[in-house]
Amino acid sequence: MARTIIFDLSEVLISGLVGIEKVLSRELALPEDKILPCFGGSWLEELLVGDISEETYLTWIVARGKWPIDVARLKAVIRGNFHHPVEGTIGLLMDLAGRHHLALLSDNAREWVAYIRSVHPFLEVFQRTFFSYDLKGLKKDPATFSAVLDAMSASPGECLFIDDNPLNVSAAESAGIPSVRFVSAEQLAAELDGKLLPS
Repeated sequence: MARTIIFDLSEVLISGLVGIEKVLSRELALPEDKILPCFGGSWLEELLVGDISEETYLTWIVARGKWPIDVARLKAVIRGNFHHPVEGTIGLLMDLAGRHHLALLSDNAREWVAYIRSVHPFLEVFQRTFFSYDLKGLKKDPATFSAVLDAMSASPGECLFIDDNPLNVSAAESAGIPSVRFVSAEQLAAELDGKLLPS
């Protein structure tokens, strides 16, 4: 059973990029399903590992799509989305805090994390936080999980990883870490039962 719970951030605790398509669809006069794919790919990976700035990343997206929007507005839409908590999970997190060792592992941009920290005090409950731009690696790579385990002086079997992305769950399990794919707070609470050391 696990003594340390490693949480993902985006789409588990708060909204990440998912949801910005609803706002941008209206402003860009584009179908919602055409928008989010423009934010993926190698440019996003470069941003997440800290090789390019948010400004550079968004400038490229606007230029490639020939979007009638400025980068400042795009930044505002993204930051506005970060204010939306995923229903039920922050309450579950706070219930676990103090009874279990909590860590955060997030593929995220340095600029986004700075903003998220300024608006979400719940991040203070994590004893350790790990971000892709510091690790210089993404969660799709099992080596990223090995680096986190080394930093925490933890064995894989002592941990439980929670993420909504099946690729990240698979990578964690490849590193030997038992994992739960997040769907909802209710599903997560049910799956945690029996997987954690008694508090």
